[in-house]
Amino acid sequence: MVWTKKALKDIMDDMPIKVKTLHSDNGSEFINAHIQKLCMEEGIEFTRSRPYRKNDAPYVESKNWSLVRAYTGWRRYDTEEEEEVLGRLSELISLRHNLFIPTMKLSIRKRIGGKIRRQYSIDTPFNRVIEIDEVSKESKERLKAKRESIDLITLSLEIEKLGEELDRIYERKIRRYNHE
Repeated sequence: MVWTKKALKDIMDDMPIKVKTLHSDNGSEFINAHIQKLCMEEGIEFTRSRPYRKNDAPYVESKNWSLVRAYTGWRRYDTEEEEEVLGRLSELISLRHNLFIPTMKLSIRKRIGGKIRRQYSIDTPFNRVIEIDEVSKESKERLKAKRESIDLITLSLEIEKLGEELDRIYERKIRRYNHE
């Protein structure tokens, strides 16, 4: 729970725009006094999904697969050593997906007769942020400099290396538990 609060605070500090709303599922990592206090202190509206309705947040659920499970699997990480590697891994994954990987975003949804027609835009989150008028010129320049300073191949190799390190730490932890 404290890790979640720290991670949220780090994300909010790094974002070029102010967070207005936090929407979560009903997991105890989000539904707790630490997160509630953080939201109150930062003036963030906190909403949550209905219990046992994972379709309430399908976009988030899809990101759980592509940004969490695909890199870390379904294991339970609960040691300081794992948390440290997960933090570094999360930061690099975030850079890769926000600066370089295009995503689909629903841009138009209209009903024509009995059918719903959807049109999507495909772009990187980086490019979408650059187009927002409310983002300061300084933030945009900082983001552009960050993107230009990162080599995608090197970044991808570092992500792979951290994933392997996380595997080794987890396996060592399991061996230790099994021998006790």
